[in-house]
Amino acid sequence: MRTRTTDDPSRRSRAVSETIGFVFAFALVTASVGMVYTTGIGGLEDAREDEQLTNAVRAFDVLHDNVEDVRREDAPSRATELKLSESTLKFGDPIRIEIEVHNNATDAKKTYPTTTFPLVYDAPAGEVVYSAGATFRVDDGNAVMRNEPGLILDESSPNASVVPLLTVYPRGSGGGLGGSSTVLVVAYRHNVGLEQFVTGTDPADADARVNVTVQSPRADAWGRYFEQKGMKRINETSGEGQVTYQFHTDRLIVPKTVIEIEFNR
Repeated sequence: MRTRTTDDPSRRSRAVSETIGFVFAFALVTASVGMVYTTGIGGLEDAREDEQLTNAVRAFDVLHDNVEDVRREDAPSRATELKLSESTLKFGDPIRIEIEVHNNATDAKKTYPTTTFPLVYDAPAGEVVYSAGATFRVDDGNAVMRNEPGLILDESSPNASVVPLLTVYPRGSGGGLGGSSTVLVVAYRHNVGLEQFVTGTDPADADARVNVTVQSPRADAWGRYFEQKGMKRINETSGEGQVTYQFHTDRLIVPKTVIEIEFNR
């Protein structure tokens, strides 16, 4: 009888094949586990950062309401708590808003300009910005208006329209704060005024065109808001970061409020 020894070529070939198969299978499992781990951790991190930004938006909703108390309810000041969570709270570059009204019948003109500093919550997932009475959420450079600045365009006749101007300045140095602490954002009423432009009692004179121009990194979001209010864009060829929209009215009211904002830890 002939017996097979360990030097049998077929046995050695089968053993090598089994070893190579095991190595390939182990490598595949390891790669799959690593990919799932990496993807899962990245997804969890993205979800955490998105939730952080959503919480900041909610806090800015409260900030918006508190500033409205200062602007409309004659409150001398209001404070809002914001948790930084490894983010930065700062003032952004100033933006400019200009209201220009022109009486079509008498050719009378008046301009109401202001320059205001946006309040910016800068987080890993994006930004939340409070600017000129409006709140924006910015994801990947795309801004969406969350809270509106309170324009009132009355289409009845005779009609009166309201375009408020809210000017915000930093109190003190205006330096930003970072880290993970809770910050108290205090808004102080500094000055309140009211401007009116009336076209006249003669119905033939009761028509003024109003141009509202915004120079801001979030100009597109302002433009979408103006369009929702029924305004018409008149600067289709303007440069990036500026929009001008127009509407008509018999009487224009411009409430003007100046507020100072201070950060306290």
